Amino acid sequence: MRRRGITNIEPEESTDRWLVSYADFITLLFAFFVVMYSISNVNMGKYRVLSDSVMTAFSAQSNSPFPVGSQLGISVQRAPIAVGLVGQTGLVSMKETAAELDDRLKKWVKKGMIAVNGNEKWLEIEIKSKLLFNSGDAILSTGASAVLAELTTVLETTQNPLYVSGYTDDVPINNRRYPTNWELSAARAASVVRALAQNGINPARMGAIGYGEFRPIAANDSALNRQKNRRVVIRVMTGEDMFAGSSPFVDKKVDATIPAEFLPAPSVNALQPREPIRSIFGAP
Repeated sequence: MRRRGITNIEPEESTDRWLVSYADFITLLFAFFVVMYSISNVNMGKYRVLSDSVMTAFSAQSNSPFPVGSQLGISVQRAPIAVGLVGQTGLVSMKETAAELDDRLKKWVKKGMIAVNGNEKWLEIEIKSKLLFNSGDAILSTGASAVLAELTTVLETTQNPLYVSGYTDDVPINNRRYPTNWELSAARAASVVRALAQNGINPARMGAIGYGEFRPIAANDSALNRQKNRRVVIRVMTGEDMFAGSSPFVDKKVDATIPAEFLPAPSVNALQPREPIRSIFGAP
């Protein structure tokens, strides 16, 4: 009997394999246009929230916020603060302090990052925020330690009250750590006070104030002006009554004895131009 031959039937090659490559191409094309759309519509508020989240996730353990109620390990001297620098002697001493600050901070002063002003009653050290902090954050950057160390060297030789004030621009920030610019500015001022205390300055001499975006020195209409408004100001005062006895917001005669920032704003909605500061080095 004749054996029937076995026929090998080869499977037909699929003609639809191109669909896989086509689907990959469409997916990549969609992702490309999504990225392009996102780049072309940058919302600064959302960008700050995203930046803050990324920095929190990838920051080192040493940069984590201090837990509430943690011990600073700082010995607070509760002895009465000796307030001097009064009269002609005070004028000379304040000039000497300002001159020493100007000398120690000159490399930042030349770059426009720090300005030292004042008169016979007070000194004002204005520091640009980017010298101390990253954008949208209140944790001191690594470069801030050198600035604060120089400040400590000069300020620890006096016993005058120190006010540290934080300011921001009007770009809104809204995240779990800083719901508004009030919290951000206050946290930045507190970070500077904490660092100065850890460097050896008596904490009883210091106070931290946050003004948010409500005390600008320039209109928030450009990137340059917003940068001017993002700042931390350290004020060295001569009167103990402003620090311990009465509120710095009481209605007093404006005679350049009190910095304008400590007085109530004359208008809530209008931006008032800042009056020139009488420099102790000469004309403003």
